[in-house]
Formats: sequence, C-alpha cells, structure tokens
Amino acid sequence: MMIYNVIKTVSLLFLSVILLSLDIQAQNSTSSPFTIFGIGEIEMRDFGRTTGMGSVGIGFQSDNFLNCRNPAGLSGVDTLRFILDVSAAVKISEFRTSYQKEHTTDFNFRSLAVGVRLSKRWTSSVGLSPYSNVGYRLSGQQTIQGTPDYVALNFSGSGGVNKFYWANAYEIFHGLSLGVTSSYIFGNITHNEDMEVFSIKNTYNINKIYFDFGVQYSHWFGQFTNVTVGGVYGYKSKMSIQRTQVITSSTTMERNERQPDIKTYVPESYGAGFSILRNKKAAEWIFAADYRYKNWSVDPSRHKGLTYTDSHTYSAGLQLTPNKKRVEKYIQAMRFQLGACYNQSYLKVNGYQVDDYSISAGAAFPFRNMSYINVAVNVGESKTGRRGGITERYVLLSVNLSLIERWFAKRQWD
Repeated sequence: MMIYNVIKTVSLLFLSVILLSLDIQAQNSTSSPFTIFGIGEIEMRDFGRTTGMGSVGIGFQSDNFLNCRNPAGLSGVDTLRFILDVSAAVKISEFRTSYQKEHTTDFNFRSLAVGVRLSKRWTSSVGLSPYSNVGYRLSGQQTIQGTPDYVALNFSGSGGVNKFYWANAYEIFHGLSLGVTSSYIFGNITHNEDMEVFSIKNTYNINKIYFDFGVQYSHWFGQFTNVTVGGVYGYKSKMSIQRTQVITSSTTMERNERQPDIKTYVPESYGAGFSILRNKKAAEWIFAADYRYKNWSVDPSRHKGLTYTDSHTYSAGLQLTPNKKRVEKYIQAMRFQLGACYNQSYLKVNGYQVDDYSISAGAAFPFRNMSYINVAVNVGESKTGRRGGITERYVLLSVNLSLIERWFAKRQWD
C-alpha cells in the first residue's frame, strides 16, 4: 500500500507540474513598467498558508504547512499526512505618473507543491513557483535626426523565470532540523522595440541550478508556549543568460543572430526569523517575523540610469485560531491572519530605489481531513521614492487550496 501511494504521489505531482508549467509560460502575471529592467519583478510572496501574515516562514512550522521559505520547516509536517498545495492570484493595479494613470488586471496560477514525511526524521517536498515576472507596454516618440519630425516608439515585454524545487528536511534531534533546497530556475524573457519601419526583438533564455540551506530550532516552554527560530542561506552562483536578437523591417527579416551570453549571478542571500505560539486557553495565537537579504549589488547593471542594489525584506504577521481544543462552531476552527511587509527592491532607477509597502489580511476555511482553503488580500504600493516617478497601487487577492490526506494510516477492521 505504501509503495502504491508513493507512485500515486509522484505521478500526480509531475502531471500537475507539467500542466502548471504550460499555464505559467502562457500567461503574464504582471503589467508593471518596473519589469522592463533586469530579470523583472522578483516574486516576494509564496502564496501559501502564511500569505495573510506577510508571507513569513523562516521561523515558522506546522503539521500541515509546506514551508518554501525555509526547507528545515518541513520537519513540522505530520507523519501520516500527504499535502498538496495549489495557489492562484488576481492583481488589480493602478499606475500613476505626474501626467497620467492606467489600470490593469492580471490573473495567474501561482504555485503548486506536494510534500510528505518519508521517514521518522526525513520530510520532502517538490514544487513549482514563479521566480520573477515580466510584463509591460510603453509608448513614446523620438525625433528623427536632422528633421522636425517624430517617429512613434512602442516597447513591450513578456515572460518570466520559473522555479522548480526539491526541498528536504532532516530532524537531527527533537526540535532541531536542517534543510536543503535544490532549485532549477528556467524561463524566457522577451523585450520588443517597435518603430514604424522596423522592430527589434531580444529574447533571453535562463537556465540555472542552485542550492540554498536552512536551519530551525523549536522548543516548548511549559505546556502552552512554543518558540521557533530559523535561518536560511544561499551562496552566490555564476549564471549565463543566452540572448538572441531578431531585427525585422516592415516587409522582411533583416537579421536573426545569437548575441554574446550575459554573465550574471544568482545573488548570495540570507535571512532569519522567529515565531511565538501561545495556546494557554482555547484560542491559539501565533506571531511571526522575518528578515531576508539578497546581495544583488555585486552584479553591474547594463542599463543607463539603472543600478542593482542589495534588497532587504521585512515581514511580520499574526494568526488567531479561536478554539483549538473543543470546536463547537465552524468559525472557531477557522484561522484569521494580519500581516505587513516592506521590501526594498534590487533596482535603483536614477538613484532612487524601488520600494514596496503592503499590508495583508487572510482567513482559512477548513473542510474534510483538516484541509484548508486559504484566502488572503494584500493592499500595497510600489514607487521609486521621488516626485514624478512611477507609483503602483495594487490589490492582490490570492486563493490557496491546501489538500491534506491521511495516506499512511493503518486501517482498522472489525
């Protein structure tokens, strides 16, 4: 029976990954002009159980939580549970400059993951999620040298980078776990420049395998208070981006050639976090906070007016379950969340760093076998920090299905 369940798990996973990968490649999940630079908008959120808490996770674990922030947190998964997570999100944005504003709406499936405890100490999870997103449309005019005439210019971009990962956690002894995530990032990004007489299309192909590591320690102080602390680290790794350029006129193709590879890096990163759980009475309270850092500044920018800078992300959140001991009403088994996040982007445009501020709220609705539907709303603003720059105000609604099955329990027969 156990072998059958493992085969079923692997088959379900790879079928879902293929379908989700095709969907990710076919859709844009952003319409932000900020994505014209670099590899686009780096995904800050995991769209899982803690999205309503600011997407914390470095120092957080639970028996039904597939932690993609810290692989060591997978040690909290119950020994009898198989977990399937699927997420989708819709983002409504308003972009403003000093002279115009525009509204956009983007929808996409965001992530898929499965996880299971394979032995008493070893827990494993595999999944697919976005790493960065590109999607924009811009227009303008340029003077024709030596004449008073103008030519219309249209710029557009699409695509993004996806991440397929395999995360593993091993419990060294009770409370202390180590974890490692093996990630394969892949995808295509296209930038187009269209003029009246010809167009330029640059396509960037990205493929890279890298690793990051995590540690967590969880300890109970008495019967009612638990404290978990964690840390993560990823080392800097060289990466080559393949580039192809196609130049066409209004009637024929003029040139299609491979350009020199772009030498860049997966940046060094580290982070720390903690959570405090308190359940002395019927209600359970959890407070968690994270800090994450990525060293993007070691990579020189290839765009005028743009520099890469170190990114910092601060997030914190609170979760309440009204009654964990004796549930008499449905609302008592629900989870309610509040959170906040501040992210300093890796992009600095004309000397101003792109900052993102957001607050979040969420609720989890339980159904059979303690599975959950998690719904979260993030309201935020991204801007370059200067008057006259681009400001994005957005509402992000995400839905996550966390399906939990007890596949490895022994059946009792009368």
